[in-house]
Amino acid sequence: MRFDLFWVLMGRTAYVFAPLYLIPFAYGIIVGDASTGFFPVLSVLTFILGMVFGNMGRSHMRQLSVQEGTLFLLVVWFFLALLGMLPFHLAGLHLSPINTFFESISALTTTGLTALPEDLPPALLLWRGLMSWFGGLLFVVILVTVQPVVGGCFGVDFSVRQERLFSPLWNRMTRPMHEMTLLYIAITIAAALLYLAGGDTVFSALLLALYTIASGAGPMVGDLPPTPSLMLAGGLSALLSALPLLTIRQLLRRRGEVDVLRHTELHAFCLLFLAAGLALTMPPLLRGTSSPIDAIAHGFFYAISFLSTNGLLLAGAIPVHGGAVLLLTLLAIIGGCMGSAAGGFRISRLLVLLSLSWTELRRTLHPRIVFAVRQGGMPIPIHSVGRVLVLSFFFAAVFSVSSLLISLANLAPIETIALTVSCLTTTGGVAGLVHMDTAAALPAWTKIICAFLMILGRIEIFAFFLFIGALFKDTGHNW
Repeated sequence: MRFDLFWVLMGRTAYVFAPLYLIPFAYGIIVGDASTGFFPVLSVLTFILGMVFGNMGRSHMRQLSVQEGTLFLLVVWFFLALLGMLPFHLAGLHLSPINTFFESISALTTTGLTALPEDLPPALLLWRGLMSWFGGLLFVVILVTVQPVVGGCFGVDFSVRQERLFSPLWNRMTRPMHEMTLLYIAITIAAALLYLAGGDTVFSALLLALYTIASGAGPMVGDLPPTPSLMLAGGLSALLSALPLLTIRQLLRRRGEVDVLRHTELHAFCLLFLAAGLALTMPPLLRGTSSPIDAIAHGFFYAISFLSTNGLLLAGAIPVHGGAVLLLTLLAIIGGCMGSAAGGFRISRLLVLLSLSWTELRRTLHPRIVFAVRQGGMPIPIHSVGRVLVLSFFFAAVFSVSSLLISLANLAPIETIALTVSCLTTTGGVAGLVHMDTAAALPAWTKIICAFLMILGRIEIFAFFLFIGALFKDTGHNW
């Protein structure tokens, strides 16, 4: 089997990744840091590698196959992690390869967990933020190009006409790539301006914008000062990262075809955000531990922070009561809207499961009546419903098995659950809720498992089991 488009996708990814090395290099020149001279060399080598990959797939005028798409979804994260860990070693910090690989995977998958010391040079801090931002961009682009081919468009966005949006043909994949990239850059600039308006410094505002829009804020970023202006900037930036960019793109392209006011997933997102914010506000008010203004501000900030799977925490304001920790963990598991950089199971799929449950209850009462699973008044194809059910099972199975494995690292049960949820939902802040601000003390094998879980969470698990199924199928044919 030929894998021409796989190499083309790998080559294009390397092309886009190569210029990122020049940004820390330029920053080093501005601040007078002479230790960043290796970044241009890495940029050139990565560009050459992209040329090699592109040449290997030069005869790609055909459709992307499921096998190619699945292989790309798995390999690209390891490939970028290897490229991303090189600056940490070339900077002469004498770091462990396991720690730098874990750090790169955590940044690229927008998880936000860290295993490195806090006193990194500014150029490496910027590089880590750029990796997180690029990982969020890569996920958004994959969602409108490769993921529909691999997952069959299940649960991408049930409010738009999917058959007109996606095509496995390469020349039809390039346009949504460019559009989603420009939209992603635009909201990143908006987030940086919000942080600047909130009184943050230029460098810190840029880092926070890179992490927040990618939904990668967490222990890697540190705690945000609980000032009203920065909390508002962080909350609005987290909201931008959780919105359905796919729907916004369609709204910009075809005005009138997508009615945002009737968008079911957006309605559910807003209701869940309001309900969670109120639930987090009430305990401090009832206990008298916070003023009404502080309780409301902190409650709604944490609600959007974890619903967007950012996991950004406030300095000295971590909710300590168990009910808040449980609620924030559940918000991270649910995640943001489809078509956004946020992780988690996604609200749209949760709505499908709820609709299916209600439909089956009604079918039990009226067995002869034909019911359809609907979302937003539109019937959902039965194969899409089936894929959401399969994904739910895989998510639960992977969570159970990985929790048992991680528990062997001599962690407390709550730490085991928090770390597993952090990796599978790409929300490092869940681990921060139980004061696991760093993964440096974890055994090497645990970090490898966690890195693999982060990748599974980013590719939404389904692609991995498709890949395993294809391997067993090929083995069966050989036997």
